[in-house]
Amino acid sequence: MKHVTEPGFHTHAVRVELIGCGGTGSFVLSGLARLHIAMLELGHPHGLQVTAWDPDRVSHANVGRQLFTMPEVNHFKAECLIHRINMQYGLFWQAVNEKYFPDGYIPNHSIIICCVDSRASRAEINQFLPKRKGPYLLDAGNDLSIAQCILGNGSDKLPYPYKVFPDLIDTTFKEVNRPSCSLAESLGQQSLFINQWIATGVLEILWQMFRKGGLNHRGFFINLENGRMNPILINNKPNQGELKNANQTQ
Repeated sequence: MKHVTEPGFHTHAVRVELIGCGGTGSFVLSGLARLHIAMLELGHPHGLQVTAWDPDRVSHANVGRQLFTMPEVNHFKAECLIHRINMQYGLFWQAVNEKYFPDGYIPNHSIIICCVDSRASRAEINQFLPKRKGPYLLDAGNDLSIAQCILGNGSDKLPYPYKVFPDLIDTTFKEVNRPSCSLAESLGQQSLFINQWIATGVLEILWQMFRKGGLNHRGFFINLENGRMNPILINNKPNQGELKNANQTQ
């Protein structure tokens, strides 16, 4: 085991800040509810305490590719998803219909899951990260058919993703994504199931952190065109292929 999960993950309520409730974030949030229930069944004393952040509202183009329904169009994404999950599972998770802004100290046994769709948004989040070891950050992003999820906690062995892959926050790159007016148009920019693939990668990393108590790798690169999934090793410099994939955004 190359990385051992922070001890507080097994004894305290684990604070999760989910930033972005769109293509990937909506699937991640659904999986977090399942993870929470499984943790409690396996003896965790508290499970997860999730706050979902997103200033956007549901559009017609979101229905079908993201986990939203037609009656939810024009309503806030975070509010729709959190209300649904709280009703289904009897939880008291929170929705914030704004951009992420940390309120005070975030303990090390916390996870920030970044599911935003631009380098500019990642760069803003990066400003809130501590300069040394702190809470975990799990970044998830994709383009048409390539995706990545990368974990870090600011330690020497597990640096934050944006330190290892600075291209992810380099705002000099031209952003290729833009709002879509229809589902058909959005499918020209992203594969229908790419978000679900990368969300599963995010959730598998979290599952291993709790169930196995640690990790042997810090994330994945997924390429649906050639059918490959490659691990991102802990304390290893990325190769040129990985750097190319890291240039992709959600």
